[in-house]
Amino acid sequence: MTVTAEGVRERLLASAADITCESGWSAVTMGKVAARAGVSRQTVYNELGSKPALGQAMVLRELERFLAIVERELDTHDDLVAAIRSAAEQILLMAGDNPLLHALLASAHSVSRGNEAASSTDLLPFLTTDAQPLIAAATAVIGERVERFPELDLQPHERAVAIDSIVRLVLSHVMQPGASPAETADDLAWIAARVLLRG
Repeated sequence: MTVTAEGVRERLLASAADITCESGWSAVTMGKVAARAGVSRQTVYNELGSKPALGQAMVLRELERFLAIVERELDTHDDLVAAIRSAAEQILLMAGDNPLLHALLASAHSVSRGNEAASSTDLLPFLTTDAQPLIAAATAVIGERVERFPELDLQPHERAVAIDSIVRLVLSHVMQPGASPAETADDLAWIAARVLLRG
């Protein structure tokens, strides 16, 4: 059976995620990923390049799972604010049970206490200071779908700013949960109603 390049890439990213969940990002090497995926180390480099590129691809792969929730909620609700509220709650629930996100945040907390080398947080910027690809992907998904909601009456620039702000708010709550997912989703829906709807 022939394995497509996409299939190889998926195996590599899944292997890297498994190792990260088991032992932390600092334990991930191209050799370990290759061994777990059953390919040569050169294949890992050919498919993904450097370790930082592997990390970014792994984070974006995980993002696709979260964006599938956003797509579903925006496609199945008739009310924009209700859709955003439901999507936010489902994302926060999923984040609470996400082993890869837990491994990343645990690694970051460990470094902040001086227990690990700083290199173990190489993934953290993909969710913070270098999160633009993630934010762009999320805003694109939302931007493509909000057009069908008649209650949205914003100019293109206003709409882009509003969606960007909501995405960043949700991401901040994923990174630093506060109240319950339901309570946070209520708060985010209140904000969304005020930045997305006129009047």
